[in-house]
Amino acid sequence: MSAAAQGMTIASMMLCGLAMGMAFDVYRVASHRYHVARWLLPALDVAYWAAATLAVFGILLAKNEGEVRMYVFLGLGIGVTGYFGLFSQWVIKLTGKLIDTVNSLIHFLWKLFNTLIWTPFLWIVRLLAKLLDILFVITAALLLWVGKLVFKPFAALTNWLWPKTLPIRRKFDPMVQAYGRIRNRLKEIRDLLRKKP
Repeated sequence: MSAAAQGMTIASMMLCGLAMGMAFDVYRVASHRYHVARWLLPALDVAYWAAATLAVFGILLAKNEGEVRMYVFLGLGIGVTGYFGLFSQWVIKLTGKLIDTVNSLIHFLWKLFNTLIWTPFLWIVRLLAKLLDILFVITAALLLWVGKLVFKPFAALTNWLWPKTLPIRRKFDPMVQAYGRIRNRLKEIRDLLRKKP
């Protein structure tokens, strides 16, 4: 491999080291600000290192056909060390401010949505529910009133017929009494069976 290709590979690895350090700082600040559960952190660490490894090997494949030499690790080390020595504090502060800005924007958009859309929607739904309640009460009252008017003649007819059916009802009295006695007897038998061990 030519010296120019090696130089390009080292420069690419230095940039990769810088990007890895920056991504780590952003990930660290975001996980702290959003209170990520401790049990999730190992899985996120593995995901970070897997993504970083894939990115490095992708760049190596593009630059020097995937050859892993000592200068590759040297470039990565210089990039990571240079980043943490020169840029880490700035990136951490900038990431914190960016997260605060995004949170403020989301909060503002939620308040705007809540004020312009959600609260009026709930108010309309409650108003419709109250109107439907009133409509139901009025309809039920009208139906009861119409029902009384319609069934009033039948009530008079029933009051006239009920005494007339007394002889017929008396004929069915022995059957009703027999049914009551049988039902009571069956209940006594069932209670006895339940009491047995």
